[in-house]
Amino acid sequence: MNKGSLQQKHGTWYVVISYKDEFGKPRTKWISTKLRVGNNKTKAKEEMKTILKNLDLDKEIKQDIDNSQDVYFVDFLKSYLEIKKQQVEPITYSQYVKESEKISSYFKDMRIKLKDLKPYHIEGFYKSLYEKGLSGNTVLHFHILIRECLQYAFKNDFVNVNVADKVDRPKTDGYKASFYTIDEIQKLFECIQDHECKLPIMLTAMYGFRRSEVLGLKWEAIDFENKLIYVRHKIIETQIDGKRYIHKADKMKNKTSNRVLPLLPQAEELLLKHKEQVENNKKLLGKSYDKRYLDYVCVDNLGRLILPNRLSHNFIKIIRKNNLKHIRFHDLRHSCASIMLSNGVPMKQIQEWLGHADFGTTANIYSHLDYKTKQNSANTISDVFNFNSKKEENEKTNEPDKTKELEEKIAKLEEQLKSQQEDEEYLEWLKEKEMRKKKKQKDFEM
Repeated sequence: MNKGSLQQKHGTWYVVISYKDEFGKPRTKWISTKLRVGNNKTKAKEEMKTILKNLDLDKEIKQDIDNSQDVYFVDFLKSYLEIKKQQVEPITYSQYVKESEKISSYFKDMRIKLKDLKPYHIEGFYKSLYEKGLSGNTVLHFHILIRECLQYAFKNDFVNVNVADKVDRPKTDGYKASFYTIDEIQKLFECIQDHECKLPIMLTAMYGFRRSEVLGLKWEAIDFENKLIYVRHKIIETQIDGKRYIHKADKMKNKTSNRVLPLLPQAEELLLKHKEQVENNKKLLGKSYDKRYLDYVCVDNLGRLILPNRLSHNFIKIIRKNNLKHIRFHDLRHSCASIMLSNGVPMKQIQEWLGHADFGTTANIYSHLDYKTKQNSANTISDVFNFNSKKEENEKTNEPDKTKELEEKIAKLEEQLKSQQEDEEYLEWLKEKEMRKKKKQKDFEM
């Protein structure tokens, strides 16, 4: 049996029922007993029992859903984000919020209801983004959010069709990663020897860590005995409604992100020196040392956790100060991959090293950097189709045989010539002999 309570409103007794809507939000439904407040409380209680007994709450909720079709698109989007908040990473949610603010800003004055939203409305929004100079990649992010929101509305019978499916997916530009060469990496290392961000920068260049991974690195994740380093912690910094949030997680985005890598000798030396420096700072500063982040590796001299935005900001300052080629901090990850590729490391191994969920991600980002592999392919094709070279090579290989053959031909010709000369001499001899014979006969007749 349904549960409810008896409440007064406008001089009438109402049965109040609490339930959760499709968004998981608590709702209340007021049903009138049609009895006035006064001496009718007892009758109202009896009426409440009858109402609760006969009430089809599911039907009532469905009716509420039908009525909610009058909700504006921007209001529905806001409610949808409350659902997504519980399902996605904080950094993903913060991005959704930023995108929804732009969507709401465009649609708010239009006052378009959810049920009245058409494909051309969405296309108009995308056009406005392109006119502001946004790339296809950025517009795609808005498309994904709008489509997911409308798909939720469709699955829960708020609308009859997902109109976003009738809109062409924004075309994305091919992503080309920036990277440092090994010489540029070494120059960078020379510039940061005394910088507080030295450790996360060098580790990222060596391992291709994500920013959240290197800053989330804990001492417990480094096995000095077995020479292993575990990637299983992260630090995420987000900003929602003007407030900054720091999310410390001991769970990675997916299984492939949670990985085990060899502890490089250079990294081990770097970490041990940093660990020694941390101990010295603790002794020197005493109570002034921040002991909240003793578990974390990447802390400054005061023991404070190095946060993502702080690291990126400092990295840019280092680049500018030392006149280095401009790249983002994340491009150190690309640099690590490019160095491995140039030294013959297979793409599949790079995928596992970087912690990409699928091979396609690795291939799409770094295929243009895999020059060595392409050069090997080019050499193979060249060898297959280079007929003239092969012919010349074969001719060179068979040159001794051809020389011998030529010598034999010459010898044969000389023999023939000799034979011909002998034949001519024999004919001349026969001619002379015949002449002598004729002369002798003539002399005899006389």
